[in-house]
Amino acid sequence: MTGPAEQPALPSATEDTPEVPGWAEKSVRDIFAALPVRDTRIDAVRDAYLDCIAGAGRTEDLDMEHDRCRQRAMTTLEADGLLPSGQLKDLDQRLAALEADITANL
Repeated sequence: MTGPAEQPALPSATEDTPEVPGWAEKSVRDIFAALPVRDTRIDAVRDAYLDCIAGAGRTEDLDMEHDRCRQRAMTTLEADGLLPSGQLKDLDQRLAALEADITANL
């Protein structure tokens, strides 16, 4: 029998896959690393946020998608009591500014 092997196709380096620009991913990691609280649950929120913004941009309103990602992260951090409200507000503002930079640099 001839034809392609029966295995899942994996994206190559030339195919489009969701990703965050390298500079933005580093900035997100730096923003979260600057938080005074060390908790693996915060790392999980950071990673979920990165995944979410990596998938954004596939819709008509990139800013709306970024807002949704950020609000999901803030809601999780607040609901789990991982950060005090002042730190949540600061994190929200820093991530919103980063998202504006991402949009401006596309």
